Amino acid sequence: MGNCKYCGDKAGFLRSKHGMCEVNYREGLRDMRSLASRAAASPEFNQATLYESLSAIAQSSLAGESDIQAAIVGGWNQAVSESLADGVLTHDEETRLREFRDGLALTREDTRASDAKLEGASRDRLMLDARLAAVAVSDAETNIRELGQMLEGSGLSRRDQRGLLVQAWEAAVEGTLEDGMLTLDEEAALVRYLHHFDLSARDVDSNGAHRNMIEAAVIREAAEGLVPSRLDPNIQTPFNLKKSEELVWVFAGAKYIETRTRRERRGTSHGLSIRVARGLYYRPSSFRSQAVEWEETAHVDTGLLGVTTKHVYFHGPRKRFRVRYDKIVSFEPYTDGIGIMRDAQTAKPQSFATGDGWFIYNLVTNLARQ
Repeated sequence: MGNCKYCGDKAGFLRSKHGMCEVNYREGLRDMRSLASRAAASPEFNQATLYESLSAIAQSSLAGESDIQAAIVGGWNQAVSESLADGVLTHDEETRLREFRDGLALTREDTRASDAKLEGASRDRLMLDARLAAVAVSDAETNIRELGQMLEGSGLSRRDQRGLLVQAWEAAVEGTLEDGMLTLDEEAALVRYLHHFDLSARDVDSNGAHRNMIEAAVIREAAEGLVPSRLDPNIQTPFNLKKSEELVWVFAGAKYIETRTRRERRGTSHGLSIRVARGLYYRPSSFRSQAVEWEETAHVDTGLLGVTTKHVYFHGPRKRFRVRYDKIVSFEPYTDGIGIMRDAQTAKPQSFATGDGWFIYNLVTNLARQ
């Protein structure tokens, strides 16, 4: 005759539990876990009240002390999952979950999986906050200052904080350029963010984000009829600029490509060979030929491509020339550069590969309109 492992009374021949005792026990575990989950997410959590309520449920459901601890761990893990269900972990939610975990001294072994989720969601929220702060126009200083406070309380190392700030700024630049334009207010906000967190242009340009911001600002100024002045004033170039023109941008390592016409004569011959004498043949034949032409592109040179307010300059080891905007009849955009056609009867297409077709096309076409 066996005894019930829950209530201790006789359970019957070869039996170790009463059916109702097991149902009562399992319902108690479920209720304790649910209670702990609600407490972990509640701003009014009280540790003493929670233990008192859990003990009462455990007593009525024949659960033990180890079951109470398991319910607390399970409840906290459940609260983490529920807080992340909407894809956003607020600062208040994170604070309550951490206070519950640390206040009840939950072990890292019990909370490792949920801790990883919590850390990931916390970083995602900080990333979003940092990205918004990077382009904030109204209350910009307040947003940036609050972001700094959140980073200080995040538990991230200085290195990780800096890495997050850089990544968020890069994402902010990408977001502002989705419409192809960078407003003056957006540029001011991005620069303010860099100054506040002591980030240099080099820090945020490993993926080209700072260059993209400057290029977008240059295009905005050119589109507004202004003369962009983003180049280093001490830059040395081989271009002999005309009076009243200003250098706007220089592309190093630009490839100059020409379209050239190739010609050759192609033809056929036919006829009969008639034997005249031993070893001597006479062949009456005809030969027809015609000139065949085709065009091909050729990489002619690689050098500096300069864009000014009046001309496009090229300077390479083999080719050096300039083209006035009013002598260009059309511009052709390419993914990696721009093509031009001069205003001349014998002109052939000329192309410049700079690696950034969007920038040079928009820059040159806007300057040509001035």
